[in-house]
Amino acid sequence: MRTAVLASAAAVAALVAGCAGQQTSNNADDYSGEQKAVAQVIDDLAEAGMKGEAGDICNTLFTSELADALNQDNRNCRDAVSDQLEDASSFSLDVERIEVSGDTATAVVRSDFDGTEEPRTLRFQKVNDTWRIAGLGG
Repeated sequence: MRTAVLASAAAVAALVAGCAGQQTSNNADDYSGEQKAVAQVIDDLAEAGMKGEAGDICNTLFTSELADALNQDNRNCRDAVSDQLEDASSFSLDVERIEVSGDTATAVVRSDFDGTEEPRTLRFQKVNDTWRIAGLGG
């Protein structure tokens, strides 16, 4: 289980890197209710990535479990996300679909990474009435 969480955390950190250097989109404008709240987290992720705000990504957008999974070998989540942001290449994030079920949600996010479009599924968890990114993958 820890290996799966760590792999998911690393993949989300890499996804964050793709946000850097791009203008952020307004995915939240296309949704309402809980779906809008989830889309807003994706927009916030893109904006924080663009601004290089690794600490904000780890502290306000990731679940504590996801952030903790990046704490390894005298490094923390902020270090891992910062490294990804420094190595960023250009691609954009567009939400294709959001599904909400109680306190969990998934969003299919399409990104153009180095000229190749890749759909990715982000997992979300509602924590204290706030949606947070819990991982990458179905």
